[in-house]
Amino acid sequence: MRQPSIDLGGASNPAFSLKPCLEKWLPDMLILRMTFPVQFVSASVLTCRHRFCKACLKDSWETQGSGDSHYCLLCWCRSSMDQIVVSSALEKTCESFKVDRSKNDPEACEEHGEKFTLFCLEDLEPICGLCGKGAAHTGHRLYPIGEGAHDCKEELKSALLPLKEKLQVYKKAKTACEDMAEHIKSQAEHTETQIKDEFEALHIFLKEQEAARLSALKAEKELKNLEVNHRFEDMNHEIASLSNTIRLVEKEMNSKDVLFLKNYKETIRRTWQTPLEPQNVPGALIDVAKHLGSLKFRVWEKMKNIVKYNPVILDPNTAASCFILSEDLTVVQNSTQIFKLPDNLERFDINMDRGKVTFYDPRERAPLYTFTGIISPRAFPYFCSACKEHPLKILPTRILLSMD
Repeated sequence: MRQPSIDLGGASNPAFSLKPCLEKWLPDMLILRMTFPVQFVSASVLTCRHRFCKACLKDSWETQGSGDSHYCLLCWCRSSMDQIVVSSALEKTCESFKVDRSKNDPEACEEHGEKFTLFCLEDLEPICGLCGKGAAHTGHRLYPIGEGAHDCKEELKSALLPLKEKLQVYKKAKTACEDMAEHIKSQAEHTETQIKDEFEALHIFLKEQEAARLSALKAEKELKNLEVNHRFEDMNHEIASLSNTIRLVEKEMNSKDVLFLKNYKETIRRTWQTPLEPQNVPGALIDVAKHLGSLKFRVWEKMKNIVKYNPVILDPNTAASCFILSEDLTVVQNSTQIFKLPDNLERFDINMDRGKVTFYDPRERAPLYTFTGIISPRAFPYFCSACKEHPLKILPTRILLSMD
């Protein structure tokens, strides 16, 4: 019985000629099964000079049956496994082809040319099946590439949580810093107006004192603004750094699994760099009390007859948000309105440097009550006025001057 054949020359059926195709596409290359993109294994040459992958040829012949006698897949010449010859030249060509292909394929192993199918948990990198069987990964925990990518993405999600939280903290701190800058501006404007009014009341011969106070206020304002600007820069830098880290990590997480895992080491390292918490800085606000406190008394040598001296003043930087202070910082009154104030560290109460606190009746000069047993070297008296009709007032002291 004659075996079926295909006319390679096209004499019997020109429309079905394979010779031009073979001459164009398969010179000195292996003829592989068209249905499976397998690796080149043992480039073999039959007696008819047709070339095949040995593994592919063996699989095909097993389906043919016929015992030890088989046929070439193209010309149907008889052949057997003991008649094939391995071509070393084609072996080298195939190996070169695999290397070139792996270099151009980012999802293939450069060493073996195979696709990455595993992820090594110890080395945190994708590997191919042959790498997984090698000595370099003996005893390592290996996972399928999809499972490894999923687990690493979950780990990065967890690593991003504190960074995102820290980013929100810095954004809130920046907002607080902006509010503080606006408050400093308002303080400066309001204090400037008060200083001008005070000095206007002292007439022309106090102009030099007025200029000195304004100069000091301006210098402090510039200093406070400079400090706030530095904090702005620090906040912007940290926010930009955190935002860039989060953007890069999220970008990596959206990449393909293999590329993602190849860059995973560098990506996870980015999440380890967390900045410190933003800190409030004491003394960030303008020291209004320094500029306005007992202002007339400071120039008492030239205005002795109209000077009123208050030994204790109220610090607006420590006042609660429901308090209203007088222009001279000697009267505090409760208000139904809640004012928006910065959360500065000094917003507590006026401090005392002695070991006890005594309250006096200023008219009778008699003590009202003395707090003793204070352990700390500094006491913090608390002033509160809940009565709207009778605010708390700090009365000026009597000034006694003597001339030599």
